[in-house]
Amino acid sequence: MAIKALTLSAVKTVESKLDEAYGTPDATRFTIGAIDAFVAAYIGDRSLTFTDGEDNGRAVAQVKLNEANLEYVRFGLKGWEKFADAKGNEVVFATAEKVVMGKKYQVVADDCLALIDAELTGWLAREIKAINTVSADDAGKSVAA
Repeated sequence: MAIKALTLSAVKTVESKLDEAYGTPDATRFTIGAIDAFVAAYIGDRSLTFTDGEDNGRAVAQVKLNEANLEYVRFGLKGWEKFADAKGNEVVFATAEKVVMGKKYQVVADDCLALIDAELTGWLAREIKAINTVSADDAGKSVAA
């Protein structure tokens, strides 16, 4: 089989097993989408940094996995249903504009992103990364297919 291009319009709705209502009509659902090459490069280039001489003259490398996960969610999360605050009020999904490498993107607004805990952020990031490596079987199931 030939190499396939990313289907950038592909979206998928997912439920987290972290949700006690998983698999029921009351479960929170997240709509996620593919990340293009520009955003993937932007995230990847910022997730590993090297600095000279900050640790008694030794070079220091930092792997910023949590920041990378946050950026994957910022760019890959397209919406949610039944996501509520601590009082049970549904949180309205909002977006903001962000420019990366000269391209404009609609991303999750910071106020919304701030409400997603670290564990859920990590899970969502893995799901978003997985949508970027769509199998032939999954490609036929996407909204864009």
